[in-house]
Amino acid sequence: MTPVKKRAEGRPILVEKSADTTASIATLRSGAHRALPDDLASDIQQFVESDFAKQYFATHRTGLIFRRTVPVEQMMAWQRVPLASPLLNLPRVLHRDACKIFKVVQRVMGDREREGRAIARMPDPTASASGARDPGVLALLEEERWLLGMGLLHGELRDEIYCQVMKQVNCNPSAESMFKGWQLLCVLVITFPPSKNFETYLRGFLQQRTGTREGRVDIMTKHCLKRLAIVAKKGPRGKPPTIAEIETASDAAFNPSTFGESLDAVFRLQERSYPHLHVPIVLPFLADGILALGGTRAEGLFRVPGDGDAVAALRTRIDRGVYTLDGIDDPHVPASLLKLWLRELREPLVPDELYNECIAYAHDPDACVAVVERLPTVNRRVVLFVVSFLQMFLEERVLAVTKMTSANLALVMAPNLLRCGSESMAVVFTNAQYEQTFVHNLLLHLRCDTIDREYMPKHGLGASLPPSVAQPRTSKSRTRR
Repeated sequence: MTPVKKRAEGRPILVEKSADTTASIATLRSGAHRALPDDLASDIQQFVESDFAKQYFATHRTGLIFRRTVPVEQMMAWQRVPLASPLLNLPRVLHRDACKIFKVVQRVMGDREREGRAIARMPDPTASASGARDPGVLALLEEERWLLGMGLLHGELRDEIYCQVMKQVNCNPSAESMFKGWQLLCVLVITFPPSKNFETYLRGFLQQRTGTREGRVDIMTKHCLKRLAIVAKKGPRGKPPTIAEIETASDAAFNPSTFGESLDAVFRLQERSYPHLHVPIVLPFLADGILALGGTRAEGLFRVPGDGDAVAALRTRIDRGVYTLDGIDDPHVPASLLKLWLRELREPLVPDELYNECIAYAHDPDACVAVVERLPTVNRRVVLFVVSFLQMFLEERVLAVTKMTSANLALVMAPNLLRCGSESMAVVFTNAQYEQTFVHNLLLHLRCDTIDREYMPKHGLGASLPPSVAQPRTSKSRTRR
C-alpha cells in the first residue's frame, strides 16, 4: 500500500532498513572506517578522480609556445603561486572570487603573507570577546569567515573551495601548513556540504589518508569523514560560523564537541569531571538555566526560538567546557540549545530498532511507557530527565503563562526524541503525527520517578557550576599563530 493511501487511512508507515543501510549506520556510529588494501584503494580513487576530472575539472595549460595540458595529478598538488583560474568549471562571473579564495586559503595555511586591502569584515557577535587576540590571528580568522560566507552565498563555489584546500594539503612540504589546511577542512565540513557529484571524490580523498599518522592527519581525516556524513544529510548552515565557532571546529578532532556525538562519547568526555552524574552535564545545566532565567514565565517556551547568535555563543562556551550563563538573560536561548543538543545526537534517543514500535502503538499509553522501560540505560535516563523536566511546565499556573499545552510540547519535542530513518518525505510527514502522539502519551502517563530504581531526575539545583569545576578545556592541537 502506498504512503498516501496509508496516510489517508490513518495508519503509520513502518520504516524498513536494508542490511547495507544498517551496516553503514553501524559503521558511522562506531567511528570505524574500514580501510581497503592500499593498491585497491589507489585504483578506486584514480578511477573516481579520472571520471570526475573529465566532467568537472577545468583544463589548465602551461608553456608559452608549446601549450600542454596540466594533468590532474599536478593540478591537485600543493603550489606556492596563486591560481590564475579556478580548478573546476565555474561560471565566468565567479572566476575572480575563486582566485581570491585561493589566496585566502594560502594565507590561512601560512603559505602567503597578508597583502593589499583587507577583505570586508562580516558582523560577528563574538568579535567583542576577541579583542585580546593577536591582530594578525584575528585578521586571518575574519578572512576565513569571509571564505565560508562565500561558500554559503554561492553554492557553485563550495566544491571549488573543498578542491583548493585538498590541493594545498596534498604533497605539502610544510608540516605546519598541512596541519592548518586540515584544520580548515574540519571547519568546512561543519559549514556546508560538497555537491553530490563531488562528495564521492572528497570521501575517497579522505579515506586514502586515514592511515597517515604523520602530523596527526589520521585523526583529522576520520573526524572529517564523520562530519561529512552529517553535513551531507543536514545541508548548509544559514550563516557563517562565528570566530569562536571556527576556532572550536578547528580543534574538534582533538577536543570532541558535546554536540553531535553519541551518548557514550559524551559520557567519556565528562567521566573525569562529573563521574557521579547519570546524564550528560549539559542537560541539567541547560534545564536549570531555563528555570533560573524565568522559563516558567516565558510565553511560548520551546516554541519561540532564542537569538541565533546567543545560542551559538552559548554552544561554543559549552564546547570549551565552561558551564556558565554569564551574559544570557533570555530563557529561550538555553531552551533552543537543549532541543538542538537532542536533535544533533549522532543516534536518536529512541534507537531505530524501537522506532516502528513507537509509531505502531503510539495511541496506547502503556505501550509507550513500556518502550521507555526497554531503552538502554543511558538513553532511558536521558528520556526520563527530559520528560520529567517538560512535565514541570504542565502545571496549571505555569501553563497559564507559557501557553504551552502537552500537545504543543509534544509537537515541538517529538523531532528531538524520535528520528524517522526514511528518506521519503511522504513517510516522514505521515509518521510525524504518530511521533507526536507517542511523546504526548509520555508527557501525560510516564511516571519518571518509578521507572529506574537507581535514578530519579531532579531539577532546579542551580545553573552555574562551582568555579573549581567549570574549567575550560584546553586545545591539544597546534595554535594558529
